[in-house]
Amino acid sequence: MSSSHGDKRSFDVEMGEATSPAPIPTYPVEAPACVADHLSFRERLVRRKGEKEHVRAGAEFPSSSALAIAPGHGTGVVTPRDAGTLAGSGVPDATALPAGSSTTPILVEDKERAADSMPPPSARKEIVLVLRAPSVVPVAQPKGRKRKFTKGGDGEFSQHGDSSIASGLRGKFMSLIDGMISKCGSETSRLAGELLELQGELERDLGKAASSLLKEKKARKAKSLEVRRLQRRIEGDAGLASCRIREATDAFRSEFQARLAKISAFLGSLECIRNKDLALATIEGGVAVVQSF
Repeated sequence: MSSSHGDKRSFDVEMGEATSPAPIPTYPVEAPACVADHLSFRERLVRRKGEKEHVRAGAEFPSSSALAIAPGHGTGVVTPRDAGTLAGSGVPDATALPAGSSTTPILVEDKERAADSMPPPSARKEIVLVLRAPSVVPVAQPKGRKRKFTKGGDGEFSQHGDSSIASGLRGKFMSLIDGMISKCGSETSRLAGELLELQGELERDLGKAASSLLKEKKARKAKSLEVRRLQRRIEGDAGLASCRIREATDAFRSEFQARLAKISAFLGSLECIRNKDLALATIEGGVAVVQSF
């Protein structure tokens, strides 16, 4: 397709995500016997057709033209002069097969590059088609979103609807951000009010605690002063009482000594009276004895 037609044509481009999973590698397995027989039959058929076409077009095309299909990769190299040979031999054209097919030949315009990439020409021209064996695990193609792009005159791609979608998303994003900011502001103001209220309550509690501690300190000081005063009073009363006790003891001792002196004097007088009584009794006894005689 020419570039002029490509400038006016819109096509779909598969936009896969950046994190799309890599395709699962597949490993060839041994083909069954029926598939091998079928492949060998097709190879023989293609070989016969190639021989017929070679005999038919040997005089028309030079021997330097060749058709090579790489058996290892499943793709071939075709020169422009072999296009007619491919059309007559039944080999499918490169434009008719899907991209990436195992039997898709590649058209090479450079004859020297094609000659370098091909093996040396043999006496017989053979077309060998090698089909890949079925894989064990199917290849998982990454799924993506289809977005339509159009190619302008200057070769740049422009995306339809992306500007409106981007503006809408930008508006939603900005509104969401504004809502979050307003919500954060209201929450911050509410928390600031609560913090101020808690700070006021804490200051009041601290003031009350300080006043109560001051009052308690004053009460403790007054109690300590009262205790000291009472202690001094008790000490003074104890000294006074001891003095009084000593005075009373001295008074009692002196009084007792006086009474003992009186008692001793009374006992002395009694001793004198007894002695007098004994003397009188002795005299009276003597008188009585005398009278008896």
